[in-house]
Amino acid sequence: MKWQADDLAVVTGGSGGLGRALVRDLASAGLRVLAVGRRAEALAETAAPNTDRIQTVAADIGDPEGRARVVAAVRGARVRTVIHNAGVLEPVRPLRDVDVASWRYAMAVNLEAPVFLTQGLLPLMDQASRVLHISSGAAHRPSQGWGAYCASKSALYMVYQVYREELRQDGVLVGSVRPGVVDTPMQAHIRQQTPDHFPAVERFVKLKENGQLYAPEDAADFILWVLFKTGDKQFTEQEWNIGDSEHYQRWRETRRS
Repeated sequence: MKWQADDLAVVTGGSGGLGRALVRDLASAGLRVLAVGRRAEALAETAAPNTDRIQTVAADIGDPEGRARVVAAVRGARVRTVIHNAGVLEPVRPLRDVDVASWRYAMAVNLEAPVFLTQGLLPLMDQASRVLHISSGAAHRPSQGWGAYCASKSALYMVYQVYREELRQDGVLVGSVRPGVVDTPMQAHIRQQTPDHFPAVERFVKLKENGQLYAPEDAADFILWVLFKTGDKQFTEQEWNIGDSEHYQRWRETRRS
């Protein structure tokens, strides 16, 4: 994947954690980056090391008006890549206790936003553009207490596949990547859950205690390797997974070369 000096990358969930690492790495690689998030102050912290290349827009992408604000912020630019990184874990509780409003907001952020933000940005893409979904193991296996998150991520996995087929004819490539269990504020929130709401909480506590979480910078490096270093067919034909030994080894070998 190649880009020109004025090409733009759009990263949602850029206020911290993995999104912040992605934004900063993209800017360091020479792209202009639009970091999207709900908190203006946190976005300013993301942009602070490279304000010449990082611009920000505070918007709730779970809301149509927020998505429209993102599209308006990039109008006139050529969008080289969109990374759908934003996601919400809540509501964390058994499905029988989930309220409609919380369910709908999870779907709005985790599922609707990638669908309709891609739709809104498509006129600004061309045959060298790539769209990347940040996926999760929760897309492929059930987890008690994560009903809304699992359902939204599973549906997002299908959206990746459908968009992949539909946009291929336009030369816009769509991929999906699982970055593993990353040491982010979301993980801290997971460890604060009670077993009655999330029975697997102790596993995540142990992952932190045993130093088994990926640093945001390492996960971002893997994601950008997928984005920049894979061929067109490789990028789209499968979901990349840092936990897959073959995928991990190919990434590490590239870093050493």
